[in-house]
Amino acid sequence: MSIPSKTRITSSTIFILLYLMQINVFADEVLWKSGENLYIKITKQDKYKNGRVIPNQHPASLQPKQIRNALSNIYVWNKSFFTGALKEGEEAETIFSREQARLLGSFIAAGLKKARPDEDVVFALSRRKKKFLFMKDTTYTAGRVFYVNGKLNVIIGDYDRLGDKFKERAYASAGGVEVKYYFTPGKRAKRSGFKKAVITSDGFNTYTENGKTRKDWFVIDLKLASEAFLAEQSGNKPQVNTVENEKLRQEAARSAKERREMRLEMARLRKEMKQSQGQQAGKRTVEERLQQLESLKAKKLLTDEEYELLRKEILADI
Repeated sequence: MSIPSKTRITSSTIFILLYLMQINVFADEVLWKSGENLYIKITKQDKYKNGRVIPNQHPASLQPKQIRNALSNIYVWNKSFFTGALKEGEEAETIFSREQARLLGSFIAAGLKKARPDEDVVFALSRRKKKFLFMKDTTYTAGRVFYVNGKLNVIIGDYDRLGDKFKERAYASAGGVEVKYYFTPGKRAKRSGFKKAVITSDGFNTYTENGKTRKDWFVIDLKLASEAFLAEQSGNKPQVNTVENEKLRQEAARSAKERREMRLEMARLRKEMKQSQGQQAGKRTVEERLQQLESLKAKKLLTDEEYELLRKEILADI
């Protein structure tokens, strides 16, 4: 007995159904969107370089406040530090602005709570950064976020990417249409162009792959990183509620103090390097400066490349 033609399912019909199911399964779910370019959304998980896929610990119930605090406490040295181009008194800067950290805290928590093990959260956000005098530029940062092994992982793709001012003006003069940008979120399989010198702290580290550090990949213990942020904001005066919290907060306060001392030390070293150009009298010996350089490297304030650059500059004074 044959199936009536009206109910017969052909191979082409099955193909179309499977295709539509695949689109539905892997379609991005937008959590937040502003204009053409800014978003936070759930998307398909990407693969590692060798093609493997490690399932995330999703869905995950995380506290938005802890995510916000942890992201607010990620500091980097501007690359111009090593060229002596920083202004007097300028020090490390945060990767995320307060508004960016607030948005990410809320929507990462919401996204990871509903995400599957094979899904990540990706984002593209903007901020206004001072260029010179009273002028500011709009810059864009894009990245990927997921939760695995009890840690929040953040991979930075585009960082402080400038918009195309000429194209934006042309679009505006043509009727106010917003320029559409295409951003690259962080990838497990490939390092991005993020080359900032990251300042590590309690609860925060960079990912190590095959013995090499990924500057663009952050691994965060949310509880520890959040406590370190709160301790630094409170000026090392932790509020004690329990014995466990007391120990945690005291450790965070100690870490916060060390971070401030490290920043001051780096700022002092930059100033000394600038003054030492063409001047030798009254300065510390080459041996003392090399010892200090070794100390900064041991504290993970310098990458191997930055260490070698500064070492050559010191030895050049002999």
